[in-house]
Amino acid sequence: MSGDLNEVGTGVNLFTAGEVRGTARWFNDTADVLSIDDEDLEDTIAFVSKGGMTFLSPILPDLRAIVCTAGSRESHLAILSRESDVPCVLAAELIGTIADGDTVVLDLSDTETARVAVAAGAVTA
Repeated sequence: MSGDLNEVGTGVNLFTAGEVRGTARWFNDTADVLSIDDEDLEDTIAFVSKGGMTFLSPILPDLRAIVCTAGSRESHLAILSRESDVPCVLAAELIGTIADGDTVVLDLSDTETARVAVAAGAVTA
């Protein structure tokens, strides 16, 4: 990761995907998914707090990546992510706050551990 980034967490890397950059957006429940009206999600890195967040399934293939603060390699989200070929970080331990709209960079080059960072100046902790 480059020097213009602030590392804010780590997690389990579901599959190796190199560096993934996008815009953070939190999804807390089904209403957050249903509120999307033909939005372009290709740059969106979805953040969720629960491992069984299958409510993302309607938009999952359109996302750049997912970061979940729970879950395991065997969780529903992990299975859906692999089948949709969407990079996913599970059991993320975030040490800073990531706000909607922050530029996020995921380092998914290690087969086991993912690193989560935000662009310098974007940390809202």
